[in-house]
Amino acid sequence: MWVMLRPAVAAAEETKAADATVGRGAVDTSMSPHVKLRSLPMTDIRWTSGFWADRFELCRKSMLPTLHGTLLDPRCSAQLNRIKFTAGLCEKNPGGVNWADGDCYKLIETMAHVHGVKADPELDRLMDEWIAVIAKAQDKDGYISTNIGHDREKRLQMPYHHELYNMGHLLTAACIHHRATGKTSFLEVAIKLADYLYRKWKPNPPQLVHFPWNPSVYMGLVEMYRTTGKRDYLEVAQIMIDNRGTAPGGTHHNGGTDQTQDRVPFRKEDQAVGHAVTGMYMYCGAADLYAETGEPQILTALERIWESVALRKMDITGSVGMGGGKSPRGDPVHEAFGPDYAQPNQYNETCANIGNGMFNYRMLLLSGDAKYADLMELVAYNCLNASVDLKGENWFYCNPLKWEGVPGKGHLTALRWRTNNCYCCPPSVARTTAKLHNWAYSLSDDGLWVHLYGGSTVATTLADGSPIRLTQQTGYPWDGKVTLTVKEAGNKAFAIRLRIPGWTDNAGLRINGKTFSGAVRPGTYAKIGRSWKAGDVIELDLPMPVRLMEANPKVKKLRSKVAVMRGPLVYCLEWPKQEGGEKTWSNGVFLPENIELTPEHRADFLGGVTVLKGKALTLKGRDEFIKDNADAAIPKPATDADDRLYQPFTPRVLRQPDQGIVEILLIPYYAWANRGLSMMEVWIPLAR
Repeated sequence: MWVMLRPAVAAAEETKAADATVGRGAVDTSMSPHVKLRSLPMTDIRWTSGFWADRFELCRKSMLPTLHGTLLDPRCSAQLNRIKFTAGLCEKNPGGVNWADGDCYKLIETMAHVHGVKADPELDRLMDEWIAVIAKAQDKDGYISTNIGHDREKRLQMPYHHELYNMGHLLTAACIHHRATGKTSFLEVAIKLADYLYRKWKPNPPQLVHFPWNPSVYMGLVEMYRTTGKRDYLEVAQIMIDNRGTAPGGTHHNGGTDQTQDRVPFRKEDQAVGHAVTGMYMYCGAADLYAETGEPQILTALERIWESVALRKMDITGSVGMGGGKSPRGDPVHEAFGPDYAQPNQYNETCANIGNGMFNYRMLLLSGDAKYADLMELVAYNCLNASVDLKGENWFYCNPLKWEGVPGKGHLTALRWRTNNCYCCPPSVARTTAKLHNWAYSLSDDGLWVHLYGGSTVATTLADGSPIRLTQQTGYPWDGKVTLTVKEAGNKAFAIRLRIPGWTDNAGLRINGKTFSGAVRPGTYAKIGRSWKAGDVIELDLPMPVRLMEANPKVKKLRSKVAVMRGPLVYCLEWPKQEGGEKTWSNGVFLPENIELTPEHRADFLGGVTVLKGKALTLKGRDEFIKDNADAAIPKPATDADDRLYQPFTPRVLRQPDQGIVEILLIPYYAWANRGLSMMEVWIPLAR
């Protein structure tokens, strides 16, 4: 009798655990024992006005319908109708790439995120419709990957078939759908699938040691554990991560090499290597696993890998992935992190860049260290937003930091496209935009943390059960003034921590008009601990001077060049061909190192941006400038001992020439390529 009852009891416990997860965070660390910060329920945060509210609406009104339409377009490499075919609901298999299912599940996840914020009956209907199709396409034993279909002999034969990539995105999307809607229809599909994975991986057969190739499944399994409380799913994730590097020496597509982070055991790895998307997904999954198990070796490996990316391999926009070649250990790689100090990386695949933001968000939850929030923000404003046009309809696969006015080819294109032979990036952009509010605030045992600045509201419950409700008003990222107003608070003292970005100096902080007496240091969180009451006002002032940035001298290609930043935004120089930019480009554009760049907000330009205006030099002006300042000593570059990859450039006071001057207008990097074919550069040559 006990044997017969046990499954029913277990099922009841899982259902109870699942019911308790409705409304939890997108990455649910609310019960994770080894995190510093806990996620808020998805419904507790809203963008209300300004930059991110506008981006969310762009996602809701434009990105989502565009994605849905394109995934039904027979020219697209990802096909919703392949799921219909596998379900027996259409006669013709539309084909598509191996990883097409995962891109379709990301669409449903995006719908769930949007619906969770702003209930939409049509989105709810669409999700129900496609979830019913997915359930019908699933085999009775739980397996589903429509590139393989119902042929059991073809299952799990080659890692490059991306079956577990598809499955991982299904698992995550099902968890988000459940939290956003309270429904269990998709979660039931996911439970059958996760149980299938447990049965296959629990014995840890050697023929599966190199699976998965593209490990979204790690994140999906951990999130399923958090949703259902069933520890089997956490155990499967651990087995898969433990397998990495245990059987080195395979092939490029079959595993065992650096291409899939499968040559060296994860806990011994000391660098980011191989395919940048699969790498970021692996690091995210390992961080999720650590949040539940607390194994020290996992965390130390993650910290080493983070340093490899942030201090040696990352572009100034937060993007990663330089392309092909060989790893330091001699394996062929493509879409890879590349060697140290090889910037600028012209490839910078969109999913990899977003993965960098996801990785830093998880490291922030584990540690509470502001350096991770700084990089998370850098990715969000720059390479995430650059990957979609201002209409929310067209996309970039690659995000180069220089373009010379040519059309481009393959994945490296001058203009964004509607459909592509690899459609993984558009749904990644949309789902990240839709869920970004989840990255804005977190909870700790003693209060609320503010990571991202933007017009928003948060209404939640603190760890001790006290309510907290506040609003945030700001013109960020164009303006560094932020006002937070407490609307409701309990009768117990707690802390509100505000991130002081590493890029700012002399930040000002006032509480109810009085200057805050505590520490307000760049690259940290200012902790304000007190008994709060409704009507209390926090005013944060983050100075936003224009900053010229230089790269570590080990980055040989960027010597004698500078990038321009203001606040969290990277700027670029863009000369559209249709506006006669080719002639100006051919005359040369050089920045005198003491150039004055003046911010000017233009509400009617490129969707509303702050531009930077100044006077640069042509080739003729550069030569005159060098001649006039020949007696000025050139300062020594930063020493190689400085491990910062990018740092502010300190200019000299020099004489400006009277000729060879050109007026320039710098725009935020994310807004480039919205005015037709153009010349563009982020790293601009210095005249010196």
